[in-house]
Amino acid sequence: MNDTFSFHAPAEVFRRRLDPRWIRAGAVMALVVVVTGSFARWVVASERAADRRREAALVSVERPTTSVVPAPLAAGDDAAKAAVATALTIARDVFTETGSFADASTAILASEQPDLIFVDGPSAAPAIVSVAARDRVWSAAVMGEAGCFWVKVTADAVIRYGVGAECTGAAAVRADRATW
Repeated sequence: MNDTFSFHAPAEVFRRRLDPRWIRAGAVMALVVVVTGSFARWVVASERAADRRREAALVSVERPTTSVVPAPLAAGDDAAKAAVATALTIARDVFTETGSFADASTAILASEQPDLIFVDGPSAAPAIVSVAARDRVWSAAVMGEAGCFWVKVTADAVIRYGVGAECTGAAAVRADRATW
């Protein structure tokens, strides 16, 4: 008998193909893992470098006396005032460029002046500058040997100075003197 007119098709072997969507999804997942890992490594390295700078700054300074009123200026007080002046200059430049002191954050200040440590918390040494950045007001505090030095600048370019026991940028908003 001749199979020429058979209604049954010969059996074909089906081959499974890899779906291109699965290939793309795998590639995207691999990329996400690599980017996340690289970012995590960068964050850890940056934190370790900041910790080393902070430790170096703390080791180089003895604890200040409890006096709030500055005595005749010591070397630590000159360094503290210089740190505040440097931070103030950078903050004013940022305000001139952007129209807001909120952009003069610790990250921007640190990128402009890597020799100083900029923090949101309290200052404990002349190389550590505590910053409070708001839209229309920027303030900073730095611990010197005789006490904490404050500076505040407003959007109207009014600069005020002060000293205080609390050594944070948030406390420096209360600065109300024309000089230290």
